[in-house]
Amino acid sequence: MTDRTARSPLTNSVFLDRWSPRSFSGTPVSAEQLDAMFEAARWTPSWMNNQPWIFAYDTDGPGREPILESFMEFNRGWASAAPVVGLVLAKTELADFMARTRDFDTGAAMMSLTLQATMLGLSVHVLGGVDLDAAYDATGADRETTEILCGFVIGHRGDIADLPEGLQEKEQPSDRKPTDEFVFKGGRVTG
Repeated sequence: MTDRTARSPLTNSVFLDRWSPRSFSGTPVSAEQLDAMFEAARWTPSWMNNQPWIFAYDTDGPGREPILESFMEFNRGWASAAPVVGLVLAKTELADFMARTRDFDTGAAMMSLTLQATMLGLSVHVLGGVDLDAAYDATGADRETTEILCGFVIGHRGDIADLPEGLQEKEQPSDRKPTDEFVFKGGRVTG
């Protein structure tokens, strides 16, 4: 198990409680919980209030299987147990610095959604292993005006024993780098 203690006593426990499991139960995520997560994403700050993020998801409707099929085979294996599957997209028709910040803003919205999920006792796993052609087919998104950034699953943590043996040993929070490796007072970046 990794050390999940904050170096600062002022750090909220939601940051320590959040991690990306692969073991999910089939217990449904309620409509109210989904509303709360997407509402949290709605209030994420963005440059010039552009809000470039788009979330395409499904639970048990006709969109679920195409989204799940857009995940790479490795991810599909464990993600299929999660009750919510989705894709994160960003609008691409932004200009100047807003184009440069759209992925940052969209990532911030995903983090807002993730922290709200954690506060609700749910888990989110964001995954980069996505077949982009299949994802565009699944969402019907226009390649000229949107970019698919990643996939995600949301749900309640499941039984680790339900994972393939090779994933069971990985089913724990990851270590984090110490802040002195990425925070540089005075503005000069070293290393």
